[in-house]
Amino acid sequence: MLWFRNAIIYQLNNDTLLNKKAIENAIKSHPFIPCSNLDNNKMGWVSPYDDHNQDDLIVDMQGHLLLRIKKETKILPAPVIKQALLEKIDKQEQTLNRKLSKNEKATLKDEVMIDLMPRAFSKYNHYWLWIDTHNKRIIVDCASFKQSEDILAILRKQLGSLALTPLSIDKPLEQIMTTWVKEKLNLPPFILGDQAELKDPIEGNAIISCKNQDITSNEILVHFESGKWITKIQIIDERGVSFIVNTDLTFKRIKFGSVILDENEDIGSDEFEKRLEADFFIMANTLSNTINDFYRVINKI
Repeated sequence: MLWFRNAIIYQLNNDTLLNKKAIENAIKSHPFIPCSNLDNNKMGWVSPYDDHNQDDLIVDMQGHLLLRIKKETKILPAPVIKQALLEKIDKQEQTLNRKLSKNEKATLKDEVMIDLMPRAFSKYNHYWLWIDTHNKRIIVDCASFKQSEDILAILRKQLGSLALTPLSIDKPLEQIMTTWVKEKLNLPPFILGDQAELKDPIEGNAIISCKNQDITSNEILVHFESGKWITKIQIIDERGVSFIVNTDLTFKRIKFGSVILDENEDIGSDEFEKRLEADFFIMANTLSNTINDFYRVINKI
């Protein structure tokens, strides 16, 4: 599904990386290739339109570039590995008439993995990457920095360099969000949602999670008095987007309102490519406005 559910946001600081031709060449040089019998995982670029369409590798909607990467991960159930390893160890110990050392068992485990890999299940994941040339940003739709860095490493390797840094601000975001809630600030077009997580910065295990809760209520204010800060909170953009913002300025659980989602309903389901482009254009413009305005707002607190 195209509509981003997560946004890990990076700021570009090198204009030459916005060259569409260079990006296209980089993608073509690292297409997705399925795992061989010896591979644990493989990742490579595919067309945003279709896995089998390698002609159109970038969707370009007025300076918003959409890329798609595919990852195959080989899955071997732990009990299967354990059983095969025990059988192999037992057989070897009987042959040698002695117990195997730790290093010998480790070697046998490697052999077991090689033997089982051709029979492993494959799990496939797709990730979207959006290059916003207007705001000089790259936004990755994935759940963790680890995954986004793995994706960017492939692009960086093919481009030769990729000068970017995660979006950040000078003040701790937990301090900013706590001030927003405590002082009940009016910061249009944003309003506070009904979900939050509070944590004690000193006693990290003291965590309060709230859902369907008035975040500015006296009940929440009591937790502030005890030293807790906001570490996650739902923000609602009244223009039709909601998200959970974390202290590292990543957006999670992004949701677009029906007014936005239904805007291209007149495009038939058989016009897949046209609908993809139209949806991406709306999403990119909407989310870029949200990111820009949210960044502006939190820098004023």
